Amino acid sequence: MPRAIVLLLSLLLTTSPQAADRPEPGVMLRAGNWDGEIGTYTVPLPLEKLSPARWPNDRWHRLVIGADRIVASEVSSAGRQRPRFLESIASQVIARGANASAAAPASDGSGPATEDVVYLRFPGARLRTGEIPLYRFKNGTAQLSPKLDYRYALQLGDQAFAFTVSNGLKGRSGAPYGEGARYAIEYDGQTYEYNLPEYGWDSRVSAIADIDGDGKPDFLISVGGNNSGHEYLLLSSLARPGRNPPSAALHSVGC
Repeated sequence: MPRAIVLLLSLLLTTSPQAADRPEPGVMLRAGNWDGEIGTYTVPLPLEKLSPARWPNDRWHRLVIGADRIVASEVSSAGRQRPRFLESIASQVIARGANASAAAPASDGSGPATEDVVYLRFPGARLRTGEIPLYRFKNGTAQLSPKLDYRYALQLGDQAFAFTVSNGLKGRSGAPYGEGARYAIEYDGQTYEYNLPEYGWDSRVSAIADIDGDGKPDFLISVGGNNSGHEYLLLSSLARPGRNPPSAALHSVGC
């Protein structure tokens, strides 16, 4: 095969949609219902093929998301002792697999029920600890339900950035429907694209902050679906210009 054709095929393979649709590299968990019943969370892809008994105990970070900041800390795991939040989740998943009642421990260490707590594990990324300021929108909060096809030009610290949300499918009238929440994030002259499943017209930016300490904006996004919920973390330190998978994803299902 001529060298020029080989190079062309190689380029097509590395830039194809499938190349960007690789599984998310990190894990995101929340305390709650993991028993497989109504409103349950589903096991994230990086843990799906592992027995819960083999889920890693180390390198977890705890993020408490407040009104104007995130308080991030490392989760301690002494020796082989499993963190309480992880033990609570794993015990429910194990019981679900055994068709048994999945009663969670009395305390999972996640803090008061009013706190918004996320647990992250990214062996290949460096996550900050301490207080991390949140970007606050003109509505006075850190959250926004973005308008479709509107470019938001913003500033996080010294970093200018922008993002646009579009819906993957539109009818003849131009009204959005069906699957495909597309986030295009811009900074430093580059665009980073994320094709998230479900409904672009039912998405919410839950938080924007520099979680990984590279000075760039990281996004926590919620997307509604057909009797389901989806949460995505987009870390700038793991992104490349062009299409990217989410850095981590957490899904829940209804009845």
